[in-house]
Amino acid sequence: MATALDDYAIHQIVENMELVEGRNPRWTDEVWFHAGSADGKLNISAYIGVYPQTATMDAAVSVVIDGKQYNVRASRIVNGDRDTKQVDCISAEIIEPFKEWQFIVEEKENQPISLKISFKSLNQPIEVSAPVQHRNDGRQLVWDQWRYVQTGNFQGQIKHEGKSIDFSGFGAKERAWGIRPILGQIPNLGRIPESIGKQSIWFSAEIEKDSFWFWQITPSDQAHANHIGNLSDTTGRTKLDGGVSGPHGKQRPSQIVAIDSKLNYTKNGVLIDDSQLKITDWNDSIYEVEIHPLATLYAKGLGYGHETFRHIEYKGVQYENEEYDLTSNTQINSLLENSTGHLNPFIAEQFCEIKIGKTTGYGIVRVSN
Repeated sequence: MATALDDYAIHQIVENMELVEGRNPRWTDEVWFHAGSADGKLNISAYIGVYPQTATMDAAVSVVIDGKQYNVRASRIVNGDRDTKQVDCISAEIIEPFKEWQFIVEEKENQPISLKISFKSLNQPIEVSAPVQHRNDGRQLVWDQWRYVQTGNFQGQIKHEGKSIDFSGFGAKERAWGIRPILGQIPNLGRIPESIGKQSIWFSAEIEKDSFWFWQITPSDQAHANHIGNLSDTTGRTKLDGGVSGPHGKQRPSQIVAIDSKLNYTKNGVLIDDSQLKITDWNDSIYEVEIHPLATLYAKGLGYGHETFRHIEYKGVQYENEEYDLTSNTQINSLLENSTGHLNPFIAEQFCEIKIGKTTGYGIVRVSN
């Protein structure tokens, strides 16, 4: 069916804008926001994804405040309106491409949180150097995706149980599109290829005027290894991508070519304590990075590893909210487990203080199993 987007000269395949090339049901187009306050008392993660081949759009937001994680999730049917980023009470809007987005959770009865947050970035996006691609044993593409990340500042208001809280924080926006081997119960995925690895590490940070982002996938026999890898690894067993960027209009981002690390793992190997990274970029600049976690947010609240709400899966019109008590070890242990049997891209993300020498910034670390 033709959509309003078909009036624009933006087509890249011989189909209307409602469809994508290949008709793969795992095709996704998504945006993520990750943010935290400098004191670690507020932590936010939000997501909106559209799945053209299953006519589904879903969204989720999690907010950590006062020892609890509040989660709101919703899904809707896409009917020629995939450009409208609104799912029930959750919406996102591009104010200026690459520079400003707005994310909103409207008030709703029996919903303990609502918010209106703006993301502004002064820095250029850092892209992957090539699509992330993996095939299963039948040689079917199960992962074929492009992504970029921008760091920036977040500003706005959160309403929590009737009280307004001013929010000012730091974090990142992540855009990705393509095929993902993700959580929904879509048939014929086949066995997940070993090349996807047992673990990955996702890191973003902004320190003064510099942005850092890398994403690394570790082979199964190297999980929790402290040497992460480099782009010249001739075995092809280590996937490393990322870069260092500066303000808009300056020189292009410099690709990260090598990382050495001392990661101190806790909690089933999916959380870290104080840790260190040594990052080398294409220009042979070396950055000695100190990581100090301030707050943790659990991805089950966003649908990862959730029993009833899984991304891509057709859910029709759905809305739900729930709370997690992060002062309870029993609750935290349940959030660290992946009991659904589905591939779980990540389990938790940590908002961190980041130091390079005497300069302090903030960032996000995700360790995935």
